[in-house]
Amino acid sequence: MIVIRAAARSVLRRPGQAVLIGIAIVAAAAFAAASLLIALNARTALVAFGMSTPAAADAVVLPHAELATEAVTEIAERARTLPGVDEVAVEYLGDVEVQLGGSTTVWKLTSDPGTGPLSGIGALTAGAPPEVGEIVIGASTAERSGASVGDVFVAGGHELTVAGIGQVHEFGQDVALIREQDAVAIGDAMTPMQIFVTGEPDLDVMGAVAGQSTVVGGEERRAEEARSVTDTLVGVFGALTVFVGLAVLSAVVIVSSTFRILLARRAAELALLRCVGASRAQVRRSVLVEAAFIGLVGGAAGVAVGLAVAAVLVAAARGAGLITAPFDAAPAGLIACLVLAAASSIVAALPAARAAGRTPPVTALGEARSSDARPLRGGTRGLTAVTATAFAAAAAVAGVAVAPTDEFLGLALAALSGTLVFAALVAVGPLLIRWSALLLRPLASRSVALRLTMSNARRASRRTAAMTTVLTLGVGLTAALTVGVAGATADAEASVARNFPTAAIIPVDLVDDPGAVVDRLSADPSVEARLGDPDILIDPAPGVAPEALRSAVLDRLDAGIPVYWAADVQAGIEQTILIGQLIGAAMIGVTLLVAMIGVSVTLALSVAERRQEIALLRALGVNRAGTRRSVAAEAALAATIGAAIGVAVGGGYGLLALHVLGMAGGVPPFGALAGLGAGVIAASVLAALAPMRIASRVQPAIGVAAR
Repeated sequence: MIVIRAAARSVLRRPGQAVLIGIAIVAAAAFAAASLLIALNARTALVAFGMSTPAAADAVVLPHAELATEAVTEIAERARTLPGVDEVAVEYLGDVEVQLGGSTTVWKLTSDPGTGPLSGIGALTAGAPPEVGEIVIGASTAERSGASVGDVFVAGGHELTVAGIGQVHEFGQDVALIREQDAVAIGDAMTPMQIFVTGEPDLDVMGAVAGQSTVVGGEERRAEEARSVTDTLVGVFGALTVFVGLAVLSAVVIVSSTFRILLARRAAELALLRCVGASRAQVRRSVLVEAAFIGLVGGAAGVAVGLAVAAVLVAAARGAGLITAPFDAAPAGLIACLVLAAASSIVAALPAARAAGRTPPVTALGEARSSDARPLRGGTRGLTAVTATAFAAAAAVAGVAVAPTDEFLGLALAALSGTLVFAALVAVGPLLIRWSALLLRPLASRSVALRLTMSNARRASRRTAAMTTVLTLGVGLTAALTVGVAGATADAEASVARNFPTAAIIPVDLVDDPGAVVDRLSADPSVEARLGDPDILIDPAPGVAPEALRSAVLDRLDAGIPVYWAADVQAGIEQTILIGQLIGAAMIGVTLLVAMIGVSVTLALSVAERRQEIALLRALGVNRAGTRRSVAAEAALAATIGAAIGVAVGGGYGLLALHVLGMAGGVPPFGALAGLGAGVIAASVLAALAPMRIASRVQPAIGVAAR
């Protein structure tokens, strides 16, 4: 209890220091809590989306794979005659080519009875449930396609009229519901997937009717679908866990550095505790309890922020029709985030606590107040870095080797390799800072601010390395994402160029008389059409706009002839890549945010630690602007080293990921990478504004007199 009270008093006596330590924990805990809640609520929505079995279904028949549509229809008709059966509906599912507005796209069509307990049609914003020959489309599908109630379009050669627009599970796809009779009329593109039955059917009797097909209870089928969706999401949640772990790791690096600096400034206080009878273990426990207290408070604040952010995002998703279930606050998960925050703070404080407990009282009372005055153990750090780099190279080679047979394992090994490289950079970071300061020293000969920066970097390399390490992690992830997106986009463009040598194509095997189609198209002066192998190739005549070409082709073709447009395919691919890029950027952005917090906190502590030094410089003639430039130069130095290493390493791993996925990659986007580096340096200098202001306000007389 004495240790706990002492730690609590230490925190209450220095609330500013607790804030500096805990702010990175707040950011990491907020990200962890928000990610957890969004993932749980997204899982609920995705399970609902992936469960096609209606809640009212009491039995489900899964047709045998070799059964024809007619045989499935016969099973459904026989099931309707069984005792205890109330309603029967066959679910047809298919990706069908849909012609609308002069273009051909692929929609996911599902059959629906239209009304009754087995219908999946939600609230309609316009129109009515579909009759035979009609269709209900989702609101987002209607917005993307420009369709409205009453429009007629062709799906698989079958004309359908839009009867209603409303709640249909879409998730970025073009989705529509049709009647069973229309699904049968469309033909082979629609596959019978399940037969739903309501009432109190005898499963054994139904099994006899179904023959080789499988009969299961409704509850059993819904549970199986839920498990299938959950298994599919394992990889997504695993990637999310990696990003959360990286944010927490960045926070641990920052908190560890902050604790080291603050405990060095409190060396005399800790030495006095030893002098009055406190044991080494008690000093260590006092530091760790203080860290746990700060972690709990910071974690609670972060969890509250994460909860608020997740609630807002889920509410927005519900407004867009993506989620219908109530918000799941997951109290147990939030408690786990709180425990993670406290544990991370304790782990971060372990090195400083051990150092505080090992230092003899006399030594502590007389040692310098600089947190990095003790010498570096270069041999140990170098050996650790070399070992980690060797294992990283082995993991990268193994990832490339297994990629042809298992891309997921290849990516996992590439990620492991990157993690080991980061560990090597953490080990060798202070040495890199010293070497960089020596290398750049000739450039600082004419600037007092730069000379001070290089001197501080050599003297307190651990402090600067803490900033550089987290910046390297954030920049490296961003560079990898930038290179990966550029490579994927180039690969997609090359694929479209290979498959679409012209503005549009019509597969010859989908038309009865390809030559006649070419003649009809060529009769229009705005269209250049020719018969290729295996497609009809369509281009605009010179000077004809793409919109005019679409209109001309639509006028010349009969309903039901599919036309594939290169621009539509390219736009769809780019939209998919953009979604992945935005998600990745949001995840990586948290790591960069923690890095910027680390820059601000570390520099603020650096200014506080060097208060006497700054005051002496002011007394010797350095003006306020000079002290501000010195702090800004320290931030710029750390950011420059972090950006250079991050861009190089991250760009390399971006190319490695593309190679693992079988993409050529092409030339890296050097302009974007250079912009990334410059942006990080500028952001780091902006993050140093508060420490710069503090440094400029140090008064010469007060600073020199301060202990």
